[in-house]
Amino acid sequence: MNPPTSFSEWPKEITGDLAWTGADFEPNTDAFTDHLSNQDIAELNIAVKHFQGKPYMPLMQATSVTNTCQIGLGLARGHADPTTFPLSQDLAKRLQKVTDHVYNGRGFHRIRGINPSSYTDEERVILYAGITSYVADQRARNIDHIRDLSRAQLSRKLNPLELAKPMTFHTDIDVGDMVSLFVQSTPLEGGDQYLAPIASIYNDLMKRDPEVLRILSENWYWERVHRPGPDQTVIRTFNRPVIGFHNNQLQINMAVTFLGANPAIPFSPDAPQLTPEKIAALNRVQEAATRVNLRIVPQAGDLLFINNFAVLHARAGFVDSPHDVWNQRYIMRLWLHDSHKGWESAPVLQRKLDETFDLAPAQKAYWTADEMARITPGMRIRQMGLSSSQDHD
Repeated sequence: MNPPTSFSEWPKEITGDLAWTGADFEPNTDAFTDHLSNQDIAELNIAVKHFQGKPYMPLMQATSVTNTCQIGLGLARGHADPTTFPLSQDLAKRLQKVTDHVYNGRGFHRIRGINPSSYTDEERVILYAGITSYVADQRARNIDHIRDLSRAQLSRKLNPLELAKPMTFHTDIDVGDMVSLFVQSTPLEGGDQYLAPIASIYNDLMKRDPEVLRILSENWYWERVHRPGPDQTVIRTFNRPVIGFHNNQLQINMAVTFLGANPAIPFSPDAPQLTPEKIAALNRVQEAATRVNLRIVPQAGDLLFINNFAVLHARAGFVDSPHDVWNQRYIMRLWLHDSHKGWESAPVLQRKLDETFDLAPAQKAYWTADEMARITPGMRIRQMGLSSSQDHD
C-alpha cells in the first residue's frame, strides 16, 4: 500500500499499537516495564568490570559471560558493545525485545532496577553504552548530561534543556529514530515525564479540528543553529512539514523553538513570522497531547526508550535539592538507531540525520558529566565527537 500523497487521502482514524492513550497504561505500568533481577544486575556489573579490565568474580552458574576474571581491553567507551560488554543470552534477548517495543509496538519501553549510586561516573557511562548496544546497533556521537545549570551562574545563556522549567511536547529534531534516557537521580519535586503518540493526537484532532492536521502537513519555515567549528555559528533553514506518512506510519518532527514559536529564542530578523493559523495549530497539538498523554514518574536508574518519530515527550518543571546531588534531577541521553528494525525517515520531513551516527567508536564522546563540563558549548563540534546543534526546545 502506497502512503497517502495529499491530505485529502489521509485516513479518518489511525489504529494499531501506537494509537494508545495514557488511560491504557495507567492501571498497569508493568505493561511497559522490565524489572531487572539481582542476577541481571550481577551480570551487568561483571560486564562493566570486563570492559574496564578490572578483576571480578565470575558468576557461579553457566552464562555466556567469559570466565576470564581480568582482561585489559584498553578501549574507548564508544567501543562498549555486545563483544566487549558480554551478557548472558537470556538478558541479551530481553534487551533486544526493547527494540521491537519501540519500533513495532507501543513506541516506548522502560527498564527499571539499576542503582546509579553504586557506580562511579565512568562506570555509569560504560553501563549505559553497553546496555544500549543491545537495543540498537547504531549510537550517536555523544552522551548528553541533562541537569539544571541555573545555580552554576554561567556567563552564557542557558537553553531550555538546562533549566528547571517545564518543557512542552516535542521530538528531538534531526537526530535518530530512538531517544534513550538514563535517570541518574531525581529532584525533590516534579520532573515527571509525559509521552503522547502522534497517532492518538492525530485521531483526537481529526475529530475536533482536522484543519490543524492539514496545516501541519504543509511546509513550515525552520531555523536551526549549527556550529561547524569553534565559536562559529551558521543558521540552517528549511521549508518542510511537521507531519507526514511513510511506510504506512505517521511521523512527526516538531519542536516549537525551531518553528519560531518560542519568544525566548527568536528567529533571525529577516525570517518570516508565524501566521496566527500556525500558532493556533501548534497550540492545538499541545492540547491534544495533553488529552492523550501518559505520565511517567521517573525513578533513579530508570532507562526509558522512546520512538522519536512517533511519540512526543514533555517534562514537568522541577525543584532540586540545593545540596544533595541525589535529590537533583540528572539524566543521561543517547540517541539510537537500529539498522535492521529502525524506521526510515519520511522523505517529506527532510530530516538531516547524517551528522548523528557518523563517527567511529573511538571518536565518540562518551564522557562523564565532569569531562563534558570542561568543554564550553562553543567548542562542542564534530572534531571533538560532540553534537554541535541544539536539538529541541
